[in-house]
Amino acid sequence: MNAKLVSMLGLVLVTACGGGSSGPPALTLQKATTASGDGQTDSVLSTLPNPLRVVATFGAPQKGDTVIWSASGSGASITPLKSVTDTNGVATATWRLGHVSGAQTATATLAGATGSPVTFNATATPGVATDLTNPTGDQQHGMIGTVLPKPLAVMIADQYGNGVSGVVVAWQVTSGSASVNPVNATSDGNGVAQTTVTLGSNTGPITVTATKATLAGSPQSFGATAQPIPTTADVTVGPGIVFTSARNGSQNPAVDTVAVGGTVTWTWAAASIGHSVQSTGTPSFASSGAAMTSGTYTFTFNTAGTYHYDCVVHGTAMSGIIVVR
Repeated sequence: MNAKLVSMLGLVLVTACGGGSSGPPALTLQKATTASGDGQTDSVLSTLPNPLRVVATFGAPQKGDTVIWSASGSGASITPLKSVTDTNGVATATWRLGHVSGAQTATATLAGATGSPVTFNATATPGVATDLTNPTGDQQHGMIGTVLPKPLAVMIADQYGNGVSGVVVAWQVTSGSASVNPVNATSDGNGVAQTTVTLGSNTGPITVTATKATLAGSPQSFGATAQPIPTTADVTVGPGIVFTSARNGSQNPAVDTVAVGGTVTWTWAAASIGHSVQSTGTPSFASSGAAMTSGTYTFTFNTAGTYHYDCVVHGTAMSGIIVVR
């Protein structure tokens, strides 16, 4: 007689004789309590060393039920796609990870079973580094003696484009006046290795290379341009409680750089409330003794240094900095 039917009849008899009021057991599916194969880690497209194991029960281990297996992710597979539970109610399958690194899942399904489908998790790590790719930060420009606004970066990847960590990339200025930091950069958890560029004292084009000789795509080249220090700067005053650099959009403080002998012009915005410009150090400069609502004010800086200013009405709530080089 079928084991499920025997079990159900037995419980019916027990209930009829006053032995209990519980109903028949449910068909259930769950991970094996030991060596289930869940939570493994291996490199992409590897076959996990431990098989996946589920247990089917129907009051007792259930033999002869068919479990359907599937694995998600590009390139992933599971063998066999169907397996039958043994005398211990156990069904097994072997999981081959896909080629995208990170979290991956597989499932075991038994029709009509509580707990089905059962989900297994694994982590795929990147494969061996093969490529130096995805350069970012090319064709920037900045004033001599300053750091380029964005770092230069490359990605170290395996053959499927997964970022590989722990790979050292050498950075070098091959032409022009500049320096890089660090000279040797190690790729992070996303496979990105980067450096910052400080422009030297000479204007003109600069070339920086990223090299890892064993990788395809190496070296990668980046261009940059060192520009002279400007001789003028413009700052908008108001209309609210704000100074705004016309060059870079910085506000409170509005930060601008000019060469020695350069001039800065402050222009009051339309419909501005009352503001003024006053230095908070040496040299002393001020737009007027009282607040203005329109007009312009210009000052020439003849000595290198860093100069701070604010509004006579609003104080440090409205501020700016002029760097003279």
